[in-house]
Amino acid sequence: MNSNIFNLKISPITFAIVGGGFSGSLVAANLLRKVTMPLSIKLIERNSQVGRGVAYGTQVDCHLLNVPAGKMSAFPDEPNHFLNWLHQNGHKEVTASTFVPRKVYGDYVQATLKSAEDNARPDVCLEKIVDEAIAIETTTDSTTVYLSSGQRLHVQKVVLALGNLSATLPAPLTAVANSGYVKDAWMSDAFAQRCEALADLNPEDAILLVGTGLTMVDAVVALHQQGFKGQIHAVSRHGLMPQCHKPTTPYQVFIDVETAPKTARGLLHLVRQELQQAQDWRAVIDAIRPITQQLWQVLPFNEQKRFLRHVKAYWEVHRHRIATEIADILDAAIKSGQLMHYAGRVQSCRELANQVEVRIQERGTHKDITLQVKRIINCTGANCNYRRLQHPLIASLQEQRLIRPNALGMGIDTAANGALIDADGNASPMLYTLGTPRKGNLWETTAVPEIRVQAANLAQELLKSLQPKTYAAIGGDWLTENSLFTLRKPSMLFRQLFDKESSTYTYLIADSETKTAILVDPVLEQVERDLQILHELGLTLRYCLETHIHADHITGTDRLRLHTGCLGIVPEKTEASCVDRYIADGEILQLGSVEIKAIATPGHTNSHMAYLVNYTHLLTGDALFIRGCGRTDFQFGDAGLLYDAVTQKLFTLPDDTLVYPGHDYQGRTVSTIGEEKRWNPRFAGRSRSQFIELMNNLNLPMPKKMLEAVPANQHCGRVLMALDYQI
Repeated sequence: MNSNIFNLKISPITFAIVGGGFSGSLVAANLLRKVTMPLSIKLIERNSQVGRGVAYGTQVDCHLLNVPAGKMSAFPDEPNHFLNWLHQNGHKEVTASTFVPRKVYGDYVQATLKSAEDNARPDVCLEKIVDEAIAIETTTDSTTVYLSSGQRLHVQKVVLALGNLSATLPAPLTAVANSGYVKDAWMSDAFAQRCEALADLNPEDAILLVGTGLTMVDAVVALHQQGFKGQIHAVSRHGLMPQCHKPTTPYQVFIDVETAPKTARGLLHLVRQELQQAQDWRAVIDAIRPITQQLWQVLPFNEQKRFLRHVKAYWEVHRHRIATEIADILDAAIKSGQLMHYAGRVQSCRELANQVEVRIQERGTHKDITLQVKRIINCTGANCNYRRLQHPLIASLQEQRLIRPNALGMGIDTAANGALIDADGNASPMLYTLGTPRKGNLWETTAVPEIRVQAANLAQELLKSLQPKTYAAIGGDWLTENSLFTLRKPSMLFRQLFDKESSTYTYLIADSETKTAILVDPVLEQVERDLQILHELGLTLRYCLETHIHADHITGTDRLRLHTGCLGIVPEKTEASCVDRYIADGEILQLGSVEIKAIATPGHTNSHMAYLVNYTHLLTGDALFIRGCGRTDFQFGDAGLLYDAVTQKLFTLPDDTLVYPGHDYQGRTVSTIGEEKRWNPRFAGRSRSQFIELMNNLNLPMPKKMLEAVPANQHCGRVLMALDYQI
């Protein structure tokens, strides 16, 4: 066997992360930082901004973190990461004990993800997809994610980073839910952007906050910031409000998981004993924090239920504390009488003239409290009962028995490594999660210190669980690392086609399994040839893709679209009037297992794109030729931009990346990035200024077809009557 069979390249693995909030962004950042092989990451988030989610999307200045800056690093092995970022980004006054605004932390998460992306390997790609996952299907060796836009993603692994889902509306509130009186504190972007739930309130209005936890606190401080003077009522079953942070001295470890009581009552009794001896209850609660998950997991199921029924409310207000500045605002509102909070249940609601009458049954006394309010805001917190969630993705997973809701009504069952456990009790090899969905199994799993550990561990699990696919340089046959001598047909079909008159290369790319194809830079005079080869290979043409508006030939896109129903795609910012869609820098077109990534390479024209196919085949268009490059003296060309695009983008790809140009005038067909870096006379050994001087003095004649081709190509090859080419 030829020794060249061992000249192997790695085919990129694809992961999908559903949810681009804190937990999803952190998984992506860890993957980007740790990966040692080609990888494509699809980060799916329905909001345009990733990294913020519900908690860190707030634009209210007084919404502070509930944990001081010194404990909020995104990475467990770099404890000062957040603090250092703050000092490097204009927040030099912040100390480890400062409670910074949550919107600043959102900036930090976004910057952390961008830094990881910028410093990742050249063959690692993060694609942010603004869309919503509505279904997932799995087979033995692959997974398909369906998006609301109709797009399908074929991936190897999926991470459900769903975060906090919409709060459940208490039953009595449904009577007035559609009247505009009831608002959801978070899921309507109430605090995230516009404080919608608090809008249109008059200073004398009274409002009711249903829930007295952290979401209620956010509502009160937002009202305080906007100068609201009206009456604020708050109700919850126990009427408890979060306690505030204070500096404490670390407390000695007093619970051992092996010997700890295995009942909720026994644990509570043990903690109360320590509280009697401690100077500050906060230190005692903090001492339990490192082993809370282990204590939860050794409790019998019935004892977990007993804890949730009797202890949960008290644990949460002492465990999840608020900054002193926030506590002062609440205390002042209570002392002034503006904020009244009750322990009880909402029994009924009825509409009156321009307001709502709410009847609350007080806890313990069973007395009725009647309130008349202008607005009710649901502050009951996130919903993690997956049996009751009304979400298409959750419904799809349950219908296929891919998840098993936790018996406690909190989250879904997971294995120790975060893998989803299906309805039959089997751990999935393809689906994983972290954060809130694991609440039933771990209890403490929603705060940054827990999520950052889970994100780091999950990234490591995903990377080690996969063995990369590789292919041999001879014939492009695919191999696996464990069976290098077992060849099978390639999953990608690749053909280089040539037009002699214009010396143009057209590229036919297809997925061998789905038989879907794309043509890059088709030529009008060669449409009959292209249709013939599509027919012979049994392919369906889905797209015609252009690298730029050509000046030396007329594209065949319009004729091919007429015959096949394919879509015409051109680079964004192109002056074209007939396209079906535009493609942006970094965007990925997917044909089954074939990925085509757009790389903006302006310079030859102002909107030129190169396309990286499966991270191995680079279609350079007119940006880079074999031992040359496209000219820069018309169509808004810019030699400096071309030099930057080639040297900073294309030449940073692996040296063995195959280079397929848009033209060649000497019969050459393919090169590599390594060859062009070393031997291309336009770039090798030239500075940017030297390249610009060279390109500005080429004095080349204008292309013969330019006056015909450019206007025709701006209409995707829709030729004027006088130029009506016939197939």
